[in-house]
Order: sequence, then structure tokens, then C-alpha cells
Amino acid sequence: MARRITRKTPHEGLEKRPAAKKQLVGRELLDAIDESPDFHDPYSELNLYLSQKVKREMRHCSNSKKWSPQLQADLLHKITPEFQERFPKYRLGISALKKTWEKVQFFSAQIQEQKEALTQDGKLNIPFFIKENLKTATRLQNTCHLHPCHYAQQLAVKMSECIAVVDGIRPKLDQLTRTIWSLQRHLIPKLSPEHFKSPYDENEKVDKLIVKAILEITAKQPEISQAELSFHVQKRLIQLQHITATYSPNQMKKMLSALYADQCHYLNQRMERTLERIPYPTAKCLKEQLAAIALDNPYLGPEQVTEDAFAAFEKATIALADLEEVEIERKIQNWTIQSDMLLRWIRLNETSALYKEIETIWKEKKDLSETAQEVQKQFLVKYPRTIGFAKELETHMWIYLKYFWYTKTFEEKTATYDRLIKWHKELLKSQNLSPHEIIEKIEKLCKKRIPLMPFNRARTQTILFTEEEEYSY
Repeated sequence: MARRITRKTPHEGLEKRPAAKKQLVGRELLDAIDESPDFHDPYSELNLYLSQKVKREMRHCSNSKKWSPQLQADLLHKITPEFQERFPKYRLGISALKKTWEKVQFFSAQIQEQKEALTQDGKLNIPFFIKENLKTATRLQNTCHLHPCHYAQQLAVKMSECIAVVDGIRPKLDQLTRTIWSLQRHLIPKLSPEHFKSPYDENEKVDKLIVKAILEITAKQPEISQAELSFHVQKRLIQLQHITATYSPNQMKKMLSALYADQCHYLNQRMERTLERIPYPTAKCLKEQLAAIALDNPYLGPEQVTEDAFAAFEKATIALADLEEVEIERKIQNWTIQSDMLLRWIRLNETSALYKEIETIWKEKKDLSETAQEVQKQFLVKYPRTIGFAKELETHMWIYLKYFWYTKTFEEKTATYDRLIKWHKELLKSQNLSPHEIIEKIEKLCKKRIPLMPFNRARTQTILFTEEEEYSY
């Protein structure tokens, strides 16, 4: 007799098993973040979020606490609900959480070792890290394989990842690289501006306006701090925008003509009513532009000087048009942190009458103070038409003399930073200071004017008192 086999219906036995299997399949449909491209992008929204959540939880326990099953369970319990709500397509796994914890722990440990690593509001102190990392830039050597700015790129990438983890923001990598390169290039020996142009060099029309303002301000105030310089440059650009927006071309030309006639004492051409209506800040700005043209080209007549001055204001209007305030501020910051060193990386008018006079007298004197005095005296005698701009002559003379110093008086191998150090030593010669006192004064000035540049006393002493370098010009 055949044995009867009893079959269970689907409703008998483990009724809940199918439901459990369905739930498991649903969870497996979610992508593990370990395999997601977003997890491997340090600047993705997912990574920024996860780093900040882990960082907050880390505050409640010691940073040195090792990864453990208990810590793992606590983090999953606290982070998973909000994570799942924010990133419903992803599944937060143990491996990803552990990697994030270790990354946050690594950067936090590095920061804790540095007293100035964080600002008062708990953000990463970017200027401090740039300065610290630039300490090794003097040891960088140019190779035929990599452009010198490659180091700036690498450093910017490393710092950007740290910013993403610590501050939880997506850093602007290109801007950070530009800042680092603008300083690094002055520290590397044997670096010729003509041969090592970089995509991070700033060469737009507005950059020329910013540099012009920096040169004029620092020539008048040689010990101005970087922060003050930045403020005054911004103020100068605002004044330029105000003038070009307030006055019509015809009004501008009339004001320039009246001011030029007044400066050069052409009494028959004075326009009293026009002069009386020009506000002092506007008159000062217009006079500075007139002086720049008249001193460069002392043979030009009044009409040509005023026409060229008007053309300069038109160019300024175009340069400042459609530029966001944030971008202008960034550019000002990048230029002002370089101080006088920027002179080696720009080109001024070497056909200028004032420049030619400096070039001639330097060959005879080979001394900064003597050259400066002699140029001012000889230039006014040679070009009496410029007597009305005698005050401005001193400003422009120092601009061209500094430019000549940075671009013509050293061998190519001398780093720009070393040229700056030697410039200040030359200016301090007349004070009969000891080597120790000279270094102290230069250190104080460097910290004030180029705060992001690392200052090494031992290296400075070597540059100033050990190395014997004859002027190449």
C-alpha cells in the first residue's frame, strides 16, 4: 500500500518567513555607500554630511578612542535614521563608517598638535597652514618634468580635503591653488617669471588696476600692513567706480583739463568754476592719473596728457564692469599678500622717462638712497614741465626704483623673497644697526607686510651676512 504524503499549505508552518525574506530583499536593493562614487569624492554632499556627523559624535568621546563594536553600534544607532532620510538610495555600512571615523580622527589629531590651527569660531585657519607648508618651499628645485606650480596644486588638494572634513564645506580648489602659488613662486630659487608662466597667474585687466593701486599706496606708506593695504586698495577701486559712474565723459575731460592746468600753473587756462565743483577725493584720484602719464611722458602736451588720463579711466570702467565684489576682494587679497615681491612678476613701462633716469643714475651710484635723491633732483631740472607734479614724482620714483631693484639688479638664481630681504637691509644701512638689530627690524616688517610668508632668522642671516653677491647690473 502506497505511503500517503501530507503536504503543508502555504499558511502552515513559518508564516512570517516570506515577509522577512521580502524585507531583506528590499534592504539589499539599496546601494552600499562604500561602492558609491560619492563616497570616494571627498567634496560630495554625502561625504561632507557624514564627516560632520562623525565629527559631532566624536566630541562626546576621546579622539584617541579605538574603533570597537560598542562604538560601531552607537554610531550606527545615532547616524543611520537621519542618514537614511537624507540619502534614501544608499545604505550606511560599517566599513564606510569606520573609514570616515578614521579620516576625521586623523585630521583632528593633526590639528590638535598646532595651537593656531583653528580660528576663534572653530574653523580651519587657512593662512596658518599655508604659512607652515611654505617653510619647505625654499628647498624645492625646478625640474624639467614638473612645473613649479605642481607643488601648489598638491598642497591645495591636501588642504582642501582637510577643509572638507573639519569645516564641512566644499573648498574652492582653484582659488586656494592661486593663493599658494602667488606666495610659493617668490621662494623658489632659479625661478624666472619669463620661463615659468603658470595657469594660476592673474593677468586680467582688473589685476592691473589692483597692482597699480598697491604700488602707489606702498610707495607712500612703505611700512603699511597687509590688512591696511587691502582696505585702501578696495577703497581706491570703489572711488574709481564712483567717479566713472557719476560723471559723463565730457565732465571728466573738463575736470582733467582744469586740474592739469592748475597743477602746471597755466593761469590762462584755469577753469575756476570747474575746479571749485570737484570734490577733494575725486580731484586727488584724477591728479594721480595725470601725474602717472606726465611723469612717464614729460614731452606730451596738455591735451594729450588729459586724453590719455581719460582713456585710463575708461579702461578702468571696463575692467571693473560685471565683476562680483567677492571676486575683486579675492584678487586684492592675493596681490596684497605678496607686497613688493609682485614687482618681479609684472612688467612696467621701461621706456618711461623716469625709469630711464633711474637706470642711468643707478649705474653711477649703486646705492638706493643716493639714487633716489639724485633722480628727484635731476628729473625736475631735465623736465621742468613736471614741476607741478613734484610731490607725485617721489611716489613714482620709488615705484620704478623698486621695480628696477627686483628685476635688474640680481642674478636670475636669486629668489624674489631674498631680494626683498636685501632691499630692506639696503634701506637700513644709514642707521648703523648691528646684524641682530637689522634682522629684528626686517622680521617685524615681514610679519606686518607679508604675514603668510614664513620667516627664518637663520636663513635671513645667511642671506644678508654670509652670501656675497655682487649686483649683476
